Amino acid sequence: MKKWLYLIPFFVFLLLYGLLFLNKKRVVPDRDFYYHYHIAKFAVPEKLGSNFRLVVFRKGKVVRGIGGRYAYRFVWNGEESVASFPIPWNAPQGFYEARVFHPDEKIRSRFLPAVFAVIRRKSESVKFPLNAFTWENTRPIKNVKIRTPAGSVSGWKGIFDWVDFMGFDTLLYLAGQTAFFDRSLPRDFPWIENNLKDLDKICAEARKRKKRIGAWVASYIIIGRRDETLGYKYGVDYDVKKDTLVMKRGISICDGKRIKDIIKVLRRIDLSDVDFLGLDYIRTVSGGFELVDDFLNDMNIDFPQKLDSKEKRMIYLGRQIYRDKNYKLMDLWNWWRAHKISENIVRIKAEVGSKKPFWIFLLSWRMGHEHGQDPVMFQDAGADFETVMLYECDGRQFGNLLKQWKKYNAEKVNFVIGNQIDFPLHQFSEEPPAPEVFAERIREAKKVFKPKGIFINDLSRALWGRKGPYSTIEWLTPVKEELVK
Repeated sequence: MKKWLYLIPFFVFLLLYGLLFLNKKRVVPDRDFYYHYHIAKFAVPEKLGSNFRLVVFRKGKVVRGIGGRYAYRFVWNGEESVASFPIPWNAPQGFYEARVFHPDEKIRSRFLPAVFAVIRRKSESVKFPLNAFTWENTRPIKNVKIRTPAGSVSGWKGIFDWVDFMGFDTLLYLAGQTAFFDRSLPRDFPWIENNLKDLDKICAEARKRKKRIGAWVASYIIIGRRDETLGYKYGVDYDVKKDTLVMKRGISICDGKRIKDIIKVLRRIDLSDVDFLGLDYIRTVSGGFELVDDFLNDMNIDFPQKLDSKEKRMIYLGRQIYRDKNYKLMDLWNWWRAHKISENIVRIKAEVGSKKPFWIFLLSWRMGHEHGQDPVMFQDAGADFETVMLYECDGRQFGNLLKQWKKYNAEKVNFVIGNQIDFPLHQFSEEPPAPEVFAERIREAKKVFKPKGIFINDLSRALWGRKGPYSTIEWLTPVKEELVK
C-alpha cells in the first residue's frame, strides 16, 4: 500500500472540520481566566441584533449572575459586538462556557462558545495565628501616659505591656489618617504626621519585644469635616426623608488624587520596619451616587430616558436603593462598587511595589456588600489577610450576621476577626456583663469564620474609651481566657 494513502483519513477530517466549523463565528473572551473582581468581556466579530444574548454555563447549567441575571445583551462598538459578564459573588473556581443565544436554534448554532476559567489568587505567606491589638489613635505618643496591667504608669511603651499581657503577637497601628477640624493638612501630603513620625520608634520597640507590627492607612474617610482645599471629589449620598442628594465627607472611591495620596503615604510606610501594610475605609463611606454613569456603562444598565441629567440619575438610583429596595439593582450596585474598589487595591499594591503582606479591614454586614466590599474579590485583588470588624450591632443582629456568613462560605480567605471595646455597642449590658458579651461574640464568630486569629479594637479604647462600669482588665480578661482554650 502506498504511503500517501495513509493521508486520506487526515484530509477527510480536515474537510469535515471545515464544513462544520469554518463558517462558525467564535466568541472571543478578553482574557483566558478571570478573578472575582473582573467584568469578563466576550466579543463576536459581527453586529448582532437585539434578539441575541450571551449566556454563561458551568457544568451544563446556566449560571445565575449578579442581580439575578441569566442573559447579557451585546453592544456594537463599531468593530464587534461585546457582552459583559460580571463574575458572580464567590463564584466556584473552574471552567465556564460563554455561548451566544438566539431564539432560532439554527442561528445560534453558527457561533462557537468561549471556554474560560474563574480562579482564586493565592495569598502571600503569613505566619498564623495572628492575634493583635489595634492602635487607632493619633495623639503624639510622646504625650501618652498608660497605666500598665501591673498598675504602674508608663509612657507609650506601655502599649506593648498590654500586648504581652494578652499573649498577642502583633500590634496593628494606624499610620495614615486625614482629618480636618480647624486647619487644613498640606494638599501635597494630606496625612497627620504624628503617627508617621513615631512609626520607627514603634517598630523598634516591637522588635525588642519580639512582636510583629502592621501599619494601615484610612483610605477614603476624612475625620472631622469635609475639607474643600485638598482637591478631592467627595461622595454623594441620598437623603430619603428630604428626597435629595447630600454631599458627604467620604472621598469618592474613583478620585484619582486620593489614590495617588494613598500610594504616596504607603511608600513612606513601606520604608519602615513594619511587617504588614493595610487599608481601612477602603470603601464608599456612604452613597457613592456620583459614580452613577460609570456604573450604568460598566454594567450595561439602562435608566428611563427622561432622566436626562446626571443629577436626576443620581436621585433615581438613590431612590431605587434606599427607598424602593430594588434588590436586583442593589446587588448590581454593590458588586460594581466592590469591583471598582478591588481595581483600586490592585493599582495601589502594584504602584507601592512592596513585598510585604497586605491586609484589608472588612465590614461584616452582608460580607461588606452593602458598602461595596467583598472578601473573595479583595483577596483576588491583593489582600493576604482580612480583619473582619464585628461591631455596631445588638445580639439579634449579630446572630443574623453570622447566618449570612455561614451561607457565603468564603473558604480559603485568611480571616482575622475582631470586636470593639465599647459599652454602648454592647447595649450597655450589665446582665450579662458587657465584657462577657464582648468575648462571647468573638467565641461565636470563631465557629463560623474558622479564623487565623483575633484582634481587639482598640487599645486606646480599652484604656480611655466608653468602658462603662468596667475596668480595662475586666474588658480584656474574658478574651484572654478565650485565647488559651
